[in-house]
Amino acid sequence: MRIPSIHLPLPSPHGKPLKPKLITTGIILSVSCLGVGLWYWQHITKAETHSADAAETHPLTVQTVVIHQQSVPEDRALTGTVEAINSTKLTSRVTGRVEQLLVQEGTPVEKGQIIAIIDVSDIRAKQQQADAQIIEAQAAVVTAQANRRSALTQVDAAREKRSEAQASLLEAQAELADAQLNQSRMARLFPEGAIPRVNLDSANTRVEIAQARIRQIEATIAQAASTIRTAEAGVGEATAGVDQAQARVTQAKATAREITANLDYGVVRAPFAGVITRKQVEIGAIAGLSQPLVNLENGERLRLSVAVPETLIDNVQLGQSVTVHIDALNREMSGKVSQIIPSADPQARNFIVKVALPSTINLISGMFGRLQLESSDRTALIIPKNTLVERLGVSGVFKVIDGKAQFQTVTVHPINGDVVEVFAGVNEGDRLILNPDSGLHENTQVTESEVSESNYQQPS
Repeated sequence: MRIPSIHLPLPSPHGKPLKPKLITTGIILSVSCLGVGLWYWQHITKAETHSADAAETHPLTVQTVVIHQQSVPEDRALTGTVEAINSTKLTSRVTGRVEQLLVQEGTPVEKGQIIAIIDVSDIRAKQQQADAQIIEAQAAVVTAQANRRSALTQVDAAREKRSEAQASLLEAQAELADAQLNQSRMARLFPEGAIPRVNLDSANTRVEIAQARIRQIEATIAQAASTIRTAEAGVGEATAGVDQAQARVTQAKATAREITANLDYGVVRAPFAGVITRKQVEIGAIAGLSQPLVNLENGERLRLSVAVPETLIDNVQLGQSVTVHIDALNREMSGKVSQIIPSADPQARNFIVKVALPSTINLISGMFGRLQLESSDRTALIIPKNTLVERLGVSGVFKVIDGKAQFQTVTVHPINGDVVEVFAGVNEGDRLILNPDSGLHENTQVTESEVSESNYQQPS
């Protein structure tokens, strides 16, 4: 190699030319650096050529798999919220001031335990008033019963008087008949001169007296009948008065029972064992009718509440076993569909489905959960997970093309722990290298020792 001449005009610090000895030394150093660089380049070139020749003469043995379209389940994840099966808002059934609140948020309670006490002094005043109304109504019943007895007595007296008059009428009618018979006999004898005039007059007078008595008795009977009708009407009115008074007593007693119950409602008790999850009033506050006081939940029995679209509701059956994933716990668990609300939201067209969950440590009401539903099977390209490699943060696979390894980036989605679905970068029939060696590079010649067909088995 011919080394060109180098002329370095090195100025002197004093403006004078350098000595020839210094110029010669600089030329020698420059030539040495060029020689070392040339030697290093030739060495690297020979090493790469030797490595490439070795790769061409010794192909890497690999295992491959042929990729095909396969049937996979179409899963849908529906989000929902964990809730307690036994959950309620304890409300006040009376209006009054909160005198005592015996729990805090997070307090565990037993069934029947006192939660709060409401001031019911106003209700006690109403109870006294109701008791007075009962006494008044009972007194009215006594008065109405006395009036009824008096009316019945009048009816009995009038009936007795009518019976006596009817008996007297029978006697008077018999007397009249006898008087009329005697009058007829006297009337036949007087023209013959057999009796004096006085006997005929006496017979006529007797008939008139009997007739007058009968008229008097008949009037007495009519008056008795009228008295009976009046008395019976009085009995009816008195009976109605008794019924009304007794109804007032019944109503007053019912009011008293209601007020007594309201007195009991002043003590609020837990309907079941659980934990207080929210306190909505403080001591001294006025609790209105049906106003929430605290929230009570039993965390031992939980369920997932999920809104299922109408297009998927046919895939949900009562009693069906389903898979639920709880994000906060990073855990999957098996649940059972316990309830399907048979009415859809008219706007969202969703049905509410309740999934009973097993008792699980750290599972709490209010957590976020996902319900996994299998809707149908679909066709997809499935590749084994052990074909994937990562280069500079990019996932890809090695295809075998014309006996050489070719790196190809891919877009995948996990299906389970062993396989993934590939959306881009792989076509049906491609041959992918299984468990690629770390020394495998682009265009490395390979030999396939074993070729298998991809066969995705759905997990049972």
